[in-house]
Amino acid sequence: MTKIEYQAQYRYDHSDVGIEIPIVLMFGDSEVRLLAKVDTGSQFCIFQRDYAERLGIVVENGIRTSILTAGGTRFDVFGHDVTMSCLEWEFATMVYFAESPGFNRNVVGRTGWLQKFRFALIEYDSMLYLSHYDD
Repeated sequence: MTKIEYQAQYRYDHSDVGIEIPIVLMFGDSEVRLLAKVDTGSQFCIFQRDYAERLGIVVENGIRTSILTAGGTRFDVFGHDVTMSCLEWEFATMVYFAESPGFNRNVVGRTGWLQKFRFALIEYDSMLYLSHYDD
């Protein structure tokens, strides 16, 4: 039997909206707080355009990338370096903001978030366990 220990645990709301965790995005002297869905199928961390604007980020000045969803929908995002805080950790990372103001989802994905952690989920108990990858 393998035993893995985690530094943080978070009880998420067991609802139909998915597994959401608290995130803080920081850029310069500005910060925004939000809930983001954990999406292990998403390659990137993607946030609503409004959050970039609230941080003072000019969305189109970032690295343009086209995203194709599992359902076949294509949309454009722009990558920006920010500081992200999640539970007990704060780290520099690249996240993407949607080009369209109508994009209304926030997700943390593999690149920029999940790759930094050891992660466990027990859906039955609505518990998420997290440790930094190097711990």
